[in-house]
Amino acid sequence: MRSFSRLSCTLLTTACLFACSDSNNSTIDLTPPEPPVSTFSQATVKVPSAARPAYTPGTPGVVVDNEKLLRQFGSADVDFNQAIYTRYFLSDQDGAQPDAIVVLIPGFEGGAATFYLLAENLLRRAAADANLVVEVWAVDRRSNHLEDRVGLDLAEDLNDPLVGLDFLFGDALGLELSPALADGPDRRVIFYNSNQDTAFMAQWTPLVHSQDIDAVVEAARSAARSGNVFLGGHSAGTGFTARYAATDFNLSGGAPDPGYKKLRGLILVEGGGASLSTEPPDEATLDLIEARFDGGLYGAVRDQMPRCIDGTTACTSETAAADCAAFDNTSCVTPVRAFSESPPLLTTQLFASAEVSALDASQNNDSTLSLLQYDHNGIAGNNAIAKVPELNILTALLGTTPASSITLMGKFLDDDGPAAAAASFLATSVGFDGPVVDGIATWLSKGETMPPEALVDNGPAPTSPSGSGRFGVWGQEVEPSDLEGRMIPIFFKGQTNFLDWYYPSSGLGVTTGLSLDTTPLSAPPPLGRGRSDIDNRTQATAIDIPVIAFGGSNGLAPVPASWLGFADAIAPCAAPSCDGMTPRVLDRINPSEAFPTFGDISGGFEVYISEGYSHVDIVTADDDDTNNVIGPLVEFINRNLQ
Repeated sequence: MRSFSRLSCTLLTTACLFACSDSNNSTIDLTPPEPPVSTFSQATVKVPSAARPAYTPGTPGVVVDNEKLLRQFGSADVDFNQAIYTRYFLSDQDGAQPDAIVVLIPGFEGGAATFYLLAENLLRRAAADANLVVEVWAVDRRSNHLEDRVGLDLAEDLNDPLVGLDFLFGDALGLELSPALADGPDRRVIFYNSNQDTAFMAQWTPLVHSQDIDAVVEAARSAARSGNVFLGGHSAGTGFTARYAATDFNLSGGAPDPGYKKLRGLILVEGGGASLSTEPPDEATLDLIEARFDGGLYGAVRDQMPRCIDGTTACTSETAAADCAAFDNTSCVTPVRAFSESPPLLTTQLFASAEVSALDASQNNDSTLSLLQYDHNGIAGNNAIAKVPELNILTALLGTTPASSITLMGKFLDDDGPAAAAASFLATSVGFDGPVVDGIATWLSKGETMPPEALVDNGPAPTSPSGSGRFGVWGQEVEPSDLEGRMIPIFFKGQTNFLDWYYPSSGLGVTTGLSLDTTPLSAPPPLGRGRSDIDNRTQATAIDIPVIAFGGSNGLAPVPASWLGFADAIAPCAAPSCDGMTPRVLDRINPSEAFPTFGDISGGFEVYISEGYSHVDIVTADDDDTNNVIGPLVEFINRNLQ
């Protein structure tokens, strides 16, 4: 652990810090100049992954012949077996060895830029309060390779949102290809469907993602002082975090190589991680998992029809025994979409349009008509929201009054709006509807006067779950996320973004039916089926490193009880910062079921709730007196350095 104290000046210099006199009694100002503010910087990096899933471009033997892939990448030399992360760092620390690197995994439909603001807050506070050099490496899932952002990156470079709009929707609007695009990629965007184009995602199991994360963790261990690496995630990213920690990366047997052993601690943000099952999976569940992995799910996704284990033979659930009789495993695999797609709210086009809206919002104030609503070629109604079916939902969101891009983003994200009500992963406290100015609906962002209805009081903290078994939201809402001042650029800045266009849900569902422990599947007989190639989470009950968890009282993890399942699953803390005696959970029902007593620092399980915060606020809020994340996280990192 680095010392907090530093010798800053000599006694003589201190004594005459503000003014000293020369021999002529004239005053010499010795006040030191203000140090330059460090630039918060980012760089996106790709590193090889050990994962080689079947059917995936880049896996030996796979021939890329999809015309869309060939056009996007310019050749058949396409390799998706690479992990991607965006490195966030302070410019004046670049080149110094980090005291710690925090690897963070976004949640459902989230990209690496989810963590941009948290990273900036964390790095600046760590430097100021603890004299630490900290970096955040934010992971993009391998689905990010498919995001065709070349024209959007060009629009960012040119600071021209119209180029981005043309790249995404110029065909629908009847636009001529802009000179910038003609001189650059000489084409418009390529979007992929969620069946034939991307059926290979069916093989991107939780183990594949853990192997991708491991590539980033290993790179971070090589870069950080004494291998000080912490791993965390937001929302569904906490599940990725827990699975990584529980995975034995020695898939061939022998001495285990567990993920948690490579880390100093785990960080769970607005998500419970994962838990153990009280009952082992039955044989039919294990059969179905093997059938999915061995080809059945790939074929079912590709054809959008049920398939036997070979991925070709048709079947139905009712007649599976006869339909799949040619195989030892007669499970019938039902189709799902390759990636999460649920029109009208979950579409690739809608998520991609956020980058254009954000670039437009960064250029114009909130009394300027949104570029997505602007009529092109002088034709009434020839705008992106009207002409692109996947954007039609924005009409319902905006109503009949034209709006600015800032307002559009506010309505899309705000926790009190209809979009966040339907898709809780969007919920962010970013303000409230503003007045109509010159016929344009505006938005009230942080720092502007909010009406009382923007700051709802959700009442006292719950003490027990509701009839549905869930804990309700509580507390006085606040508006901690600054949409206009800080958030807008993170939707388009750099070679990453805020939203995951192609969240790879199909492969993540291969092991549905298993808990944090996959021993019945992955362990050698007689304990399991020896299928460590599918998943190998056998180390959950051995996880002995410190854990820190953060929730928002208006979010998806509103009370400390949200983390009981994970705390119950893992081993007592054995890190130097723990006392070796205090359990992870001291009392499950006191002071209440909602607020059990955890072991805190001594037991290696800390929980902090930020009152009034929504689901995304935990990673986007300013570092002010409402924020119960940044300060505790800096202390957690500093306390667990080696």
